[in-house]
Amino acid sequence: MRIASLALTAFVAWPAQAAETVFECSFGATRAMVTLEGERLTYSYGRPGRRPELELSGDRSSGTLSYHRQMYIRGEDQTLRFASGDHSYVVYARWNAPNQHLTHTEPEHIGGGVLVIRRGEIVRDLRCRSGGDMREWPVFFTLPEDPANLTPDDA
Repeated sequence: MRIASLALTAFVAWPAQAAETVFECSFGATRAMVTLEGERLTYSYGRPGRRPELELSGDRSSGTLSYHRQMYIRGEDQTLRFASGDHSYVVYARWNAPNQHLTHTEPEHIGGGVLVIRRGEIVRDLRCRSGGDMREWPVFFTLPEDPANLTPDDA
């Protein structure tokens, strides 16, 4: 009986799975993050160590979240769109492979940021000073497709 009690105590005390960071980007004093907990993605924006100024969550059935991936010959774009009323917050990541030219080599490029869109117009383009990479997560394939796939170069 004592062993079963210890096993139950250990099971109850086991910590819940922590949210995983899908995207993190610093703009200086502020940052944007996307975390994944179960099948729920959460976008947050604000100063590290403080309560976020903005936080939006969604999953495949919320109707507020969409994803797009565009592959190119030597690169790709990925976007996650969090919609809230008249606003959308498009988290984007872009990767380009190194490219060898006759006279020089262009290095690999990883960049990302957040586009703030109000009523279809880009009102803010925040580009990462650090971070901005986003690997493809299986949960992305469960989300509705965002046909716009907006990145700053496309807008």
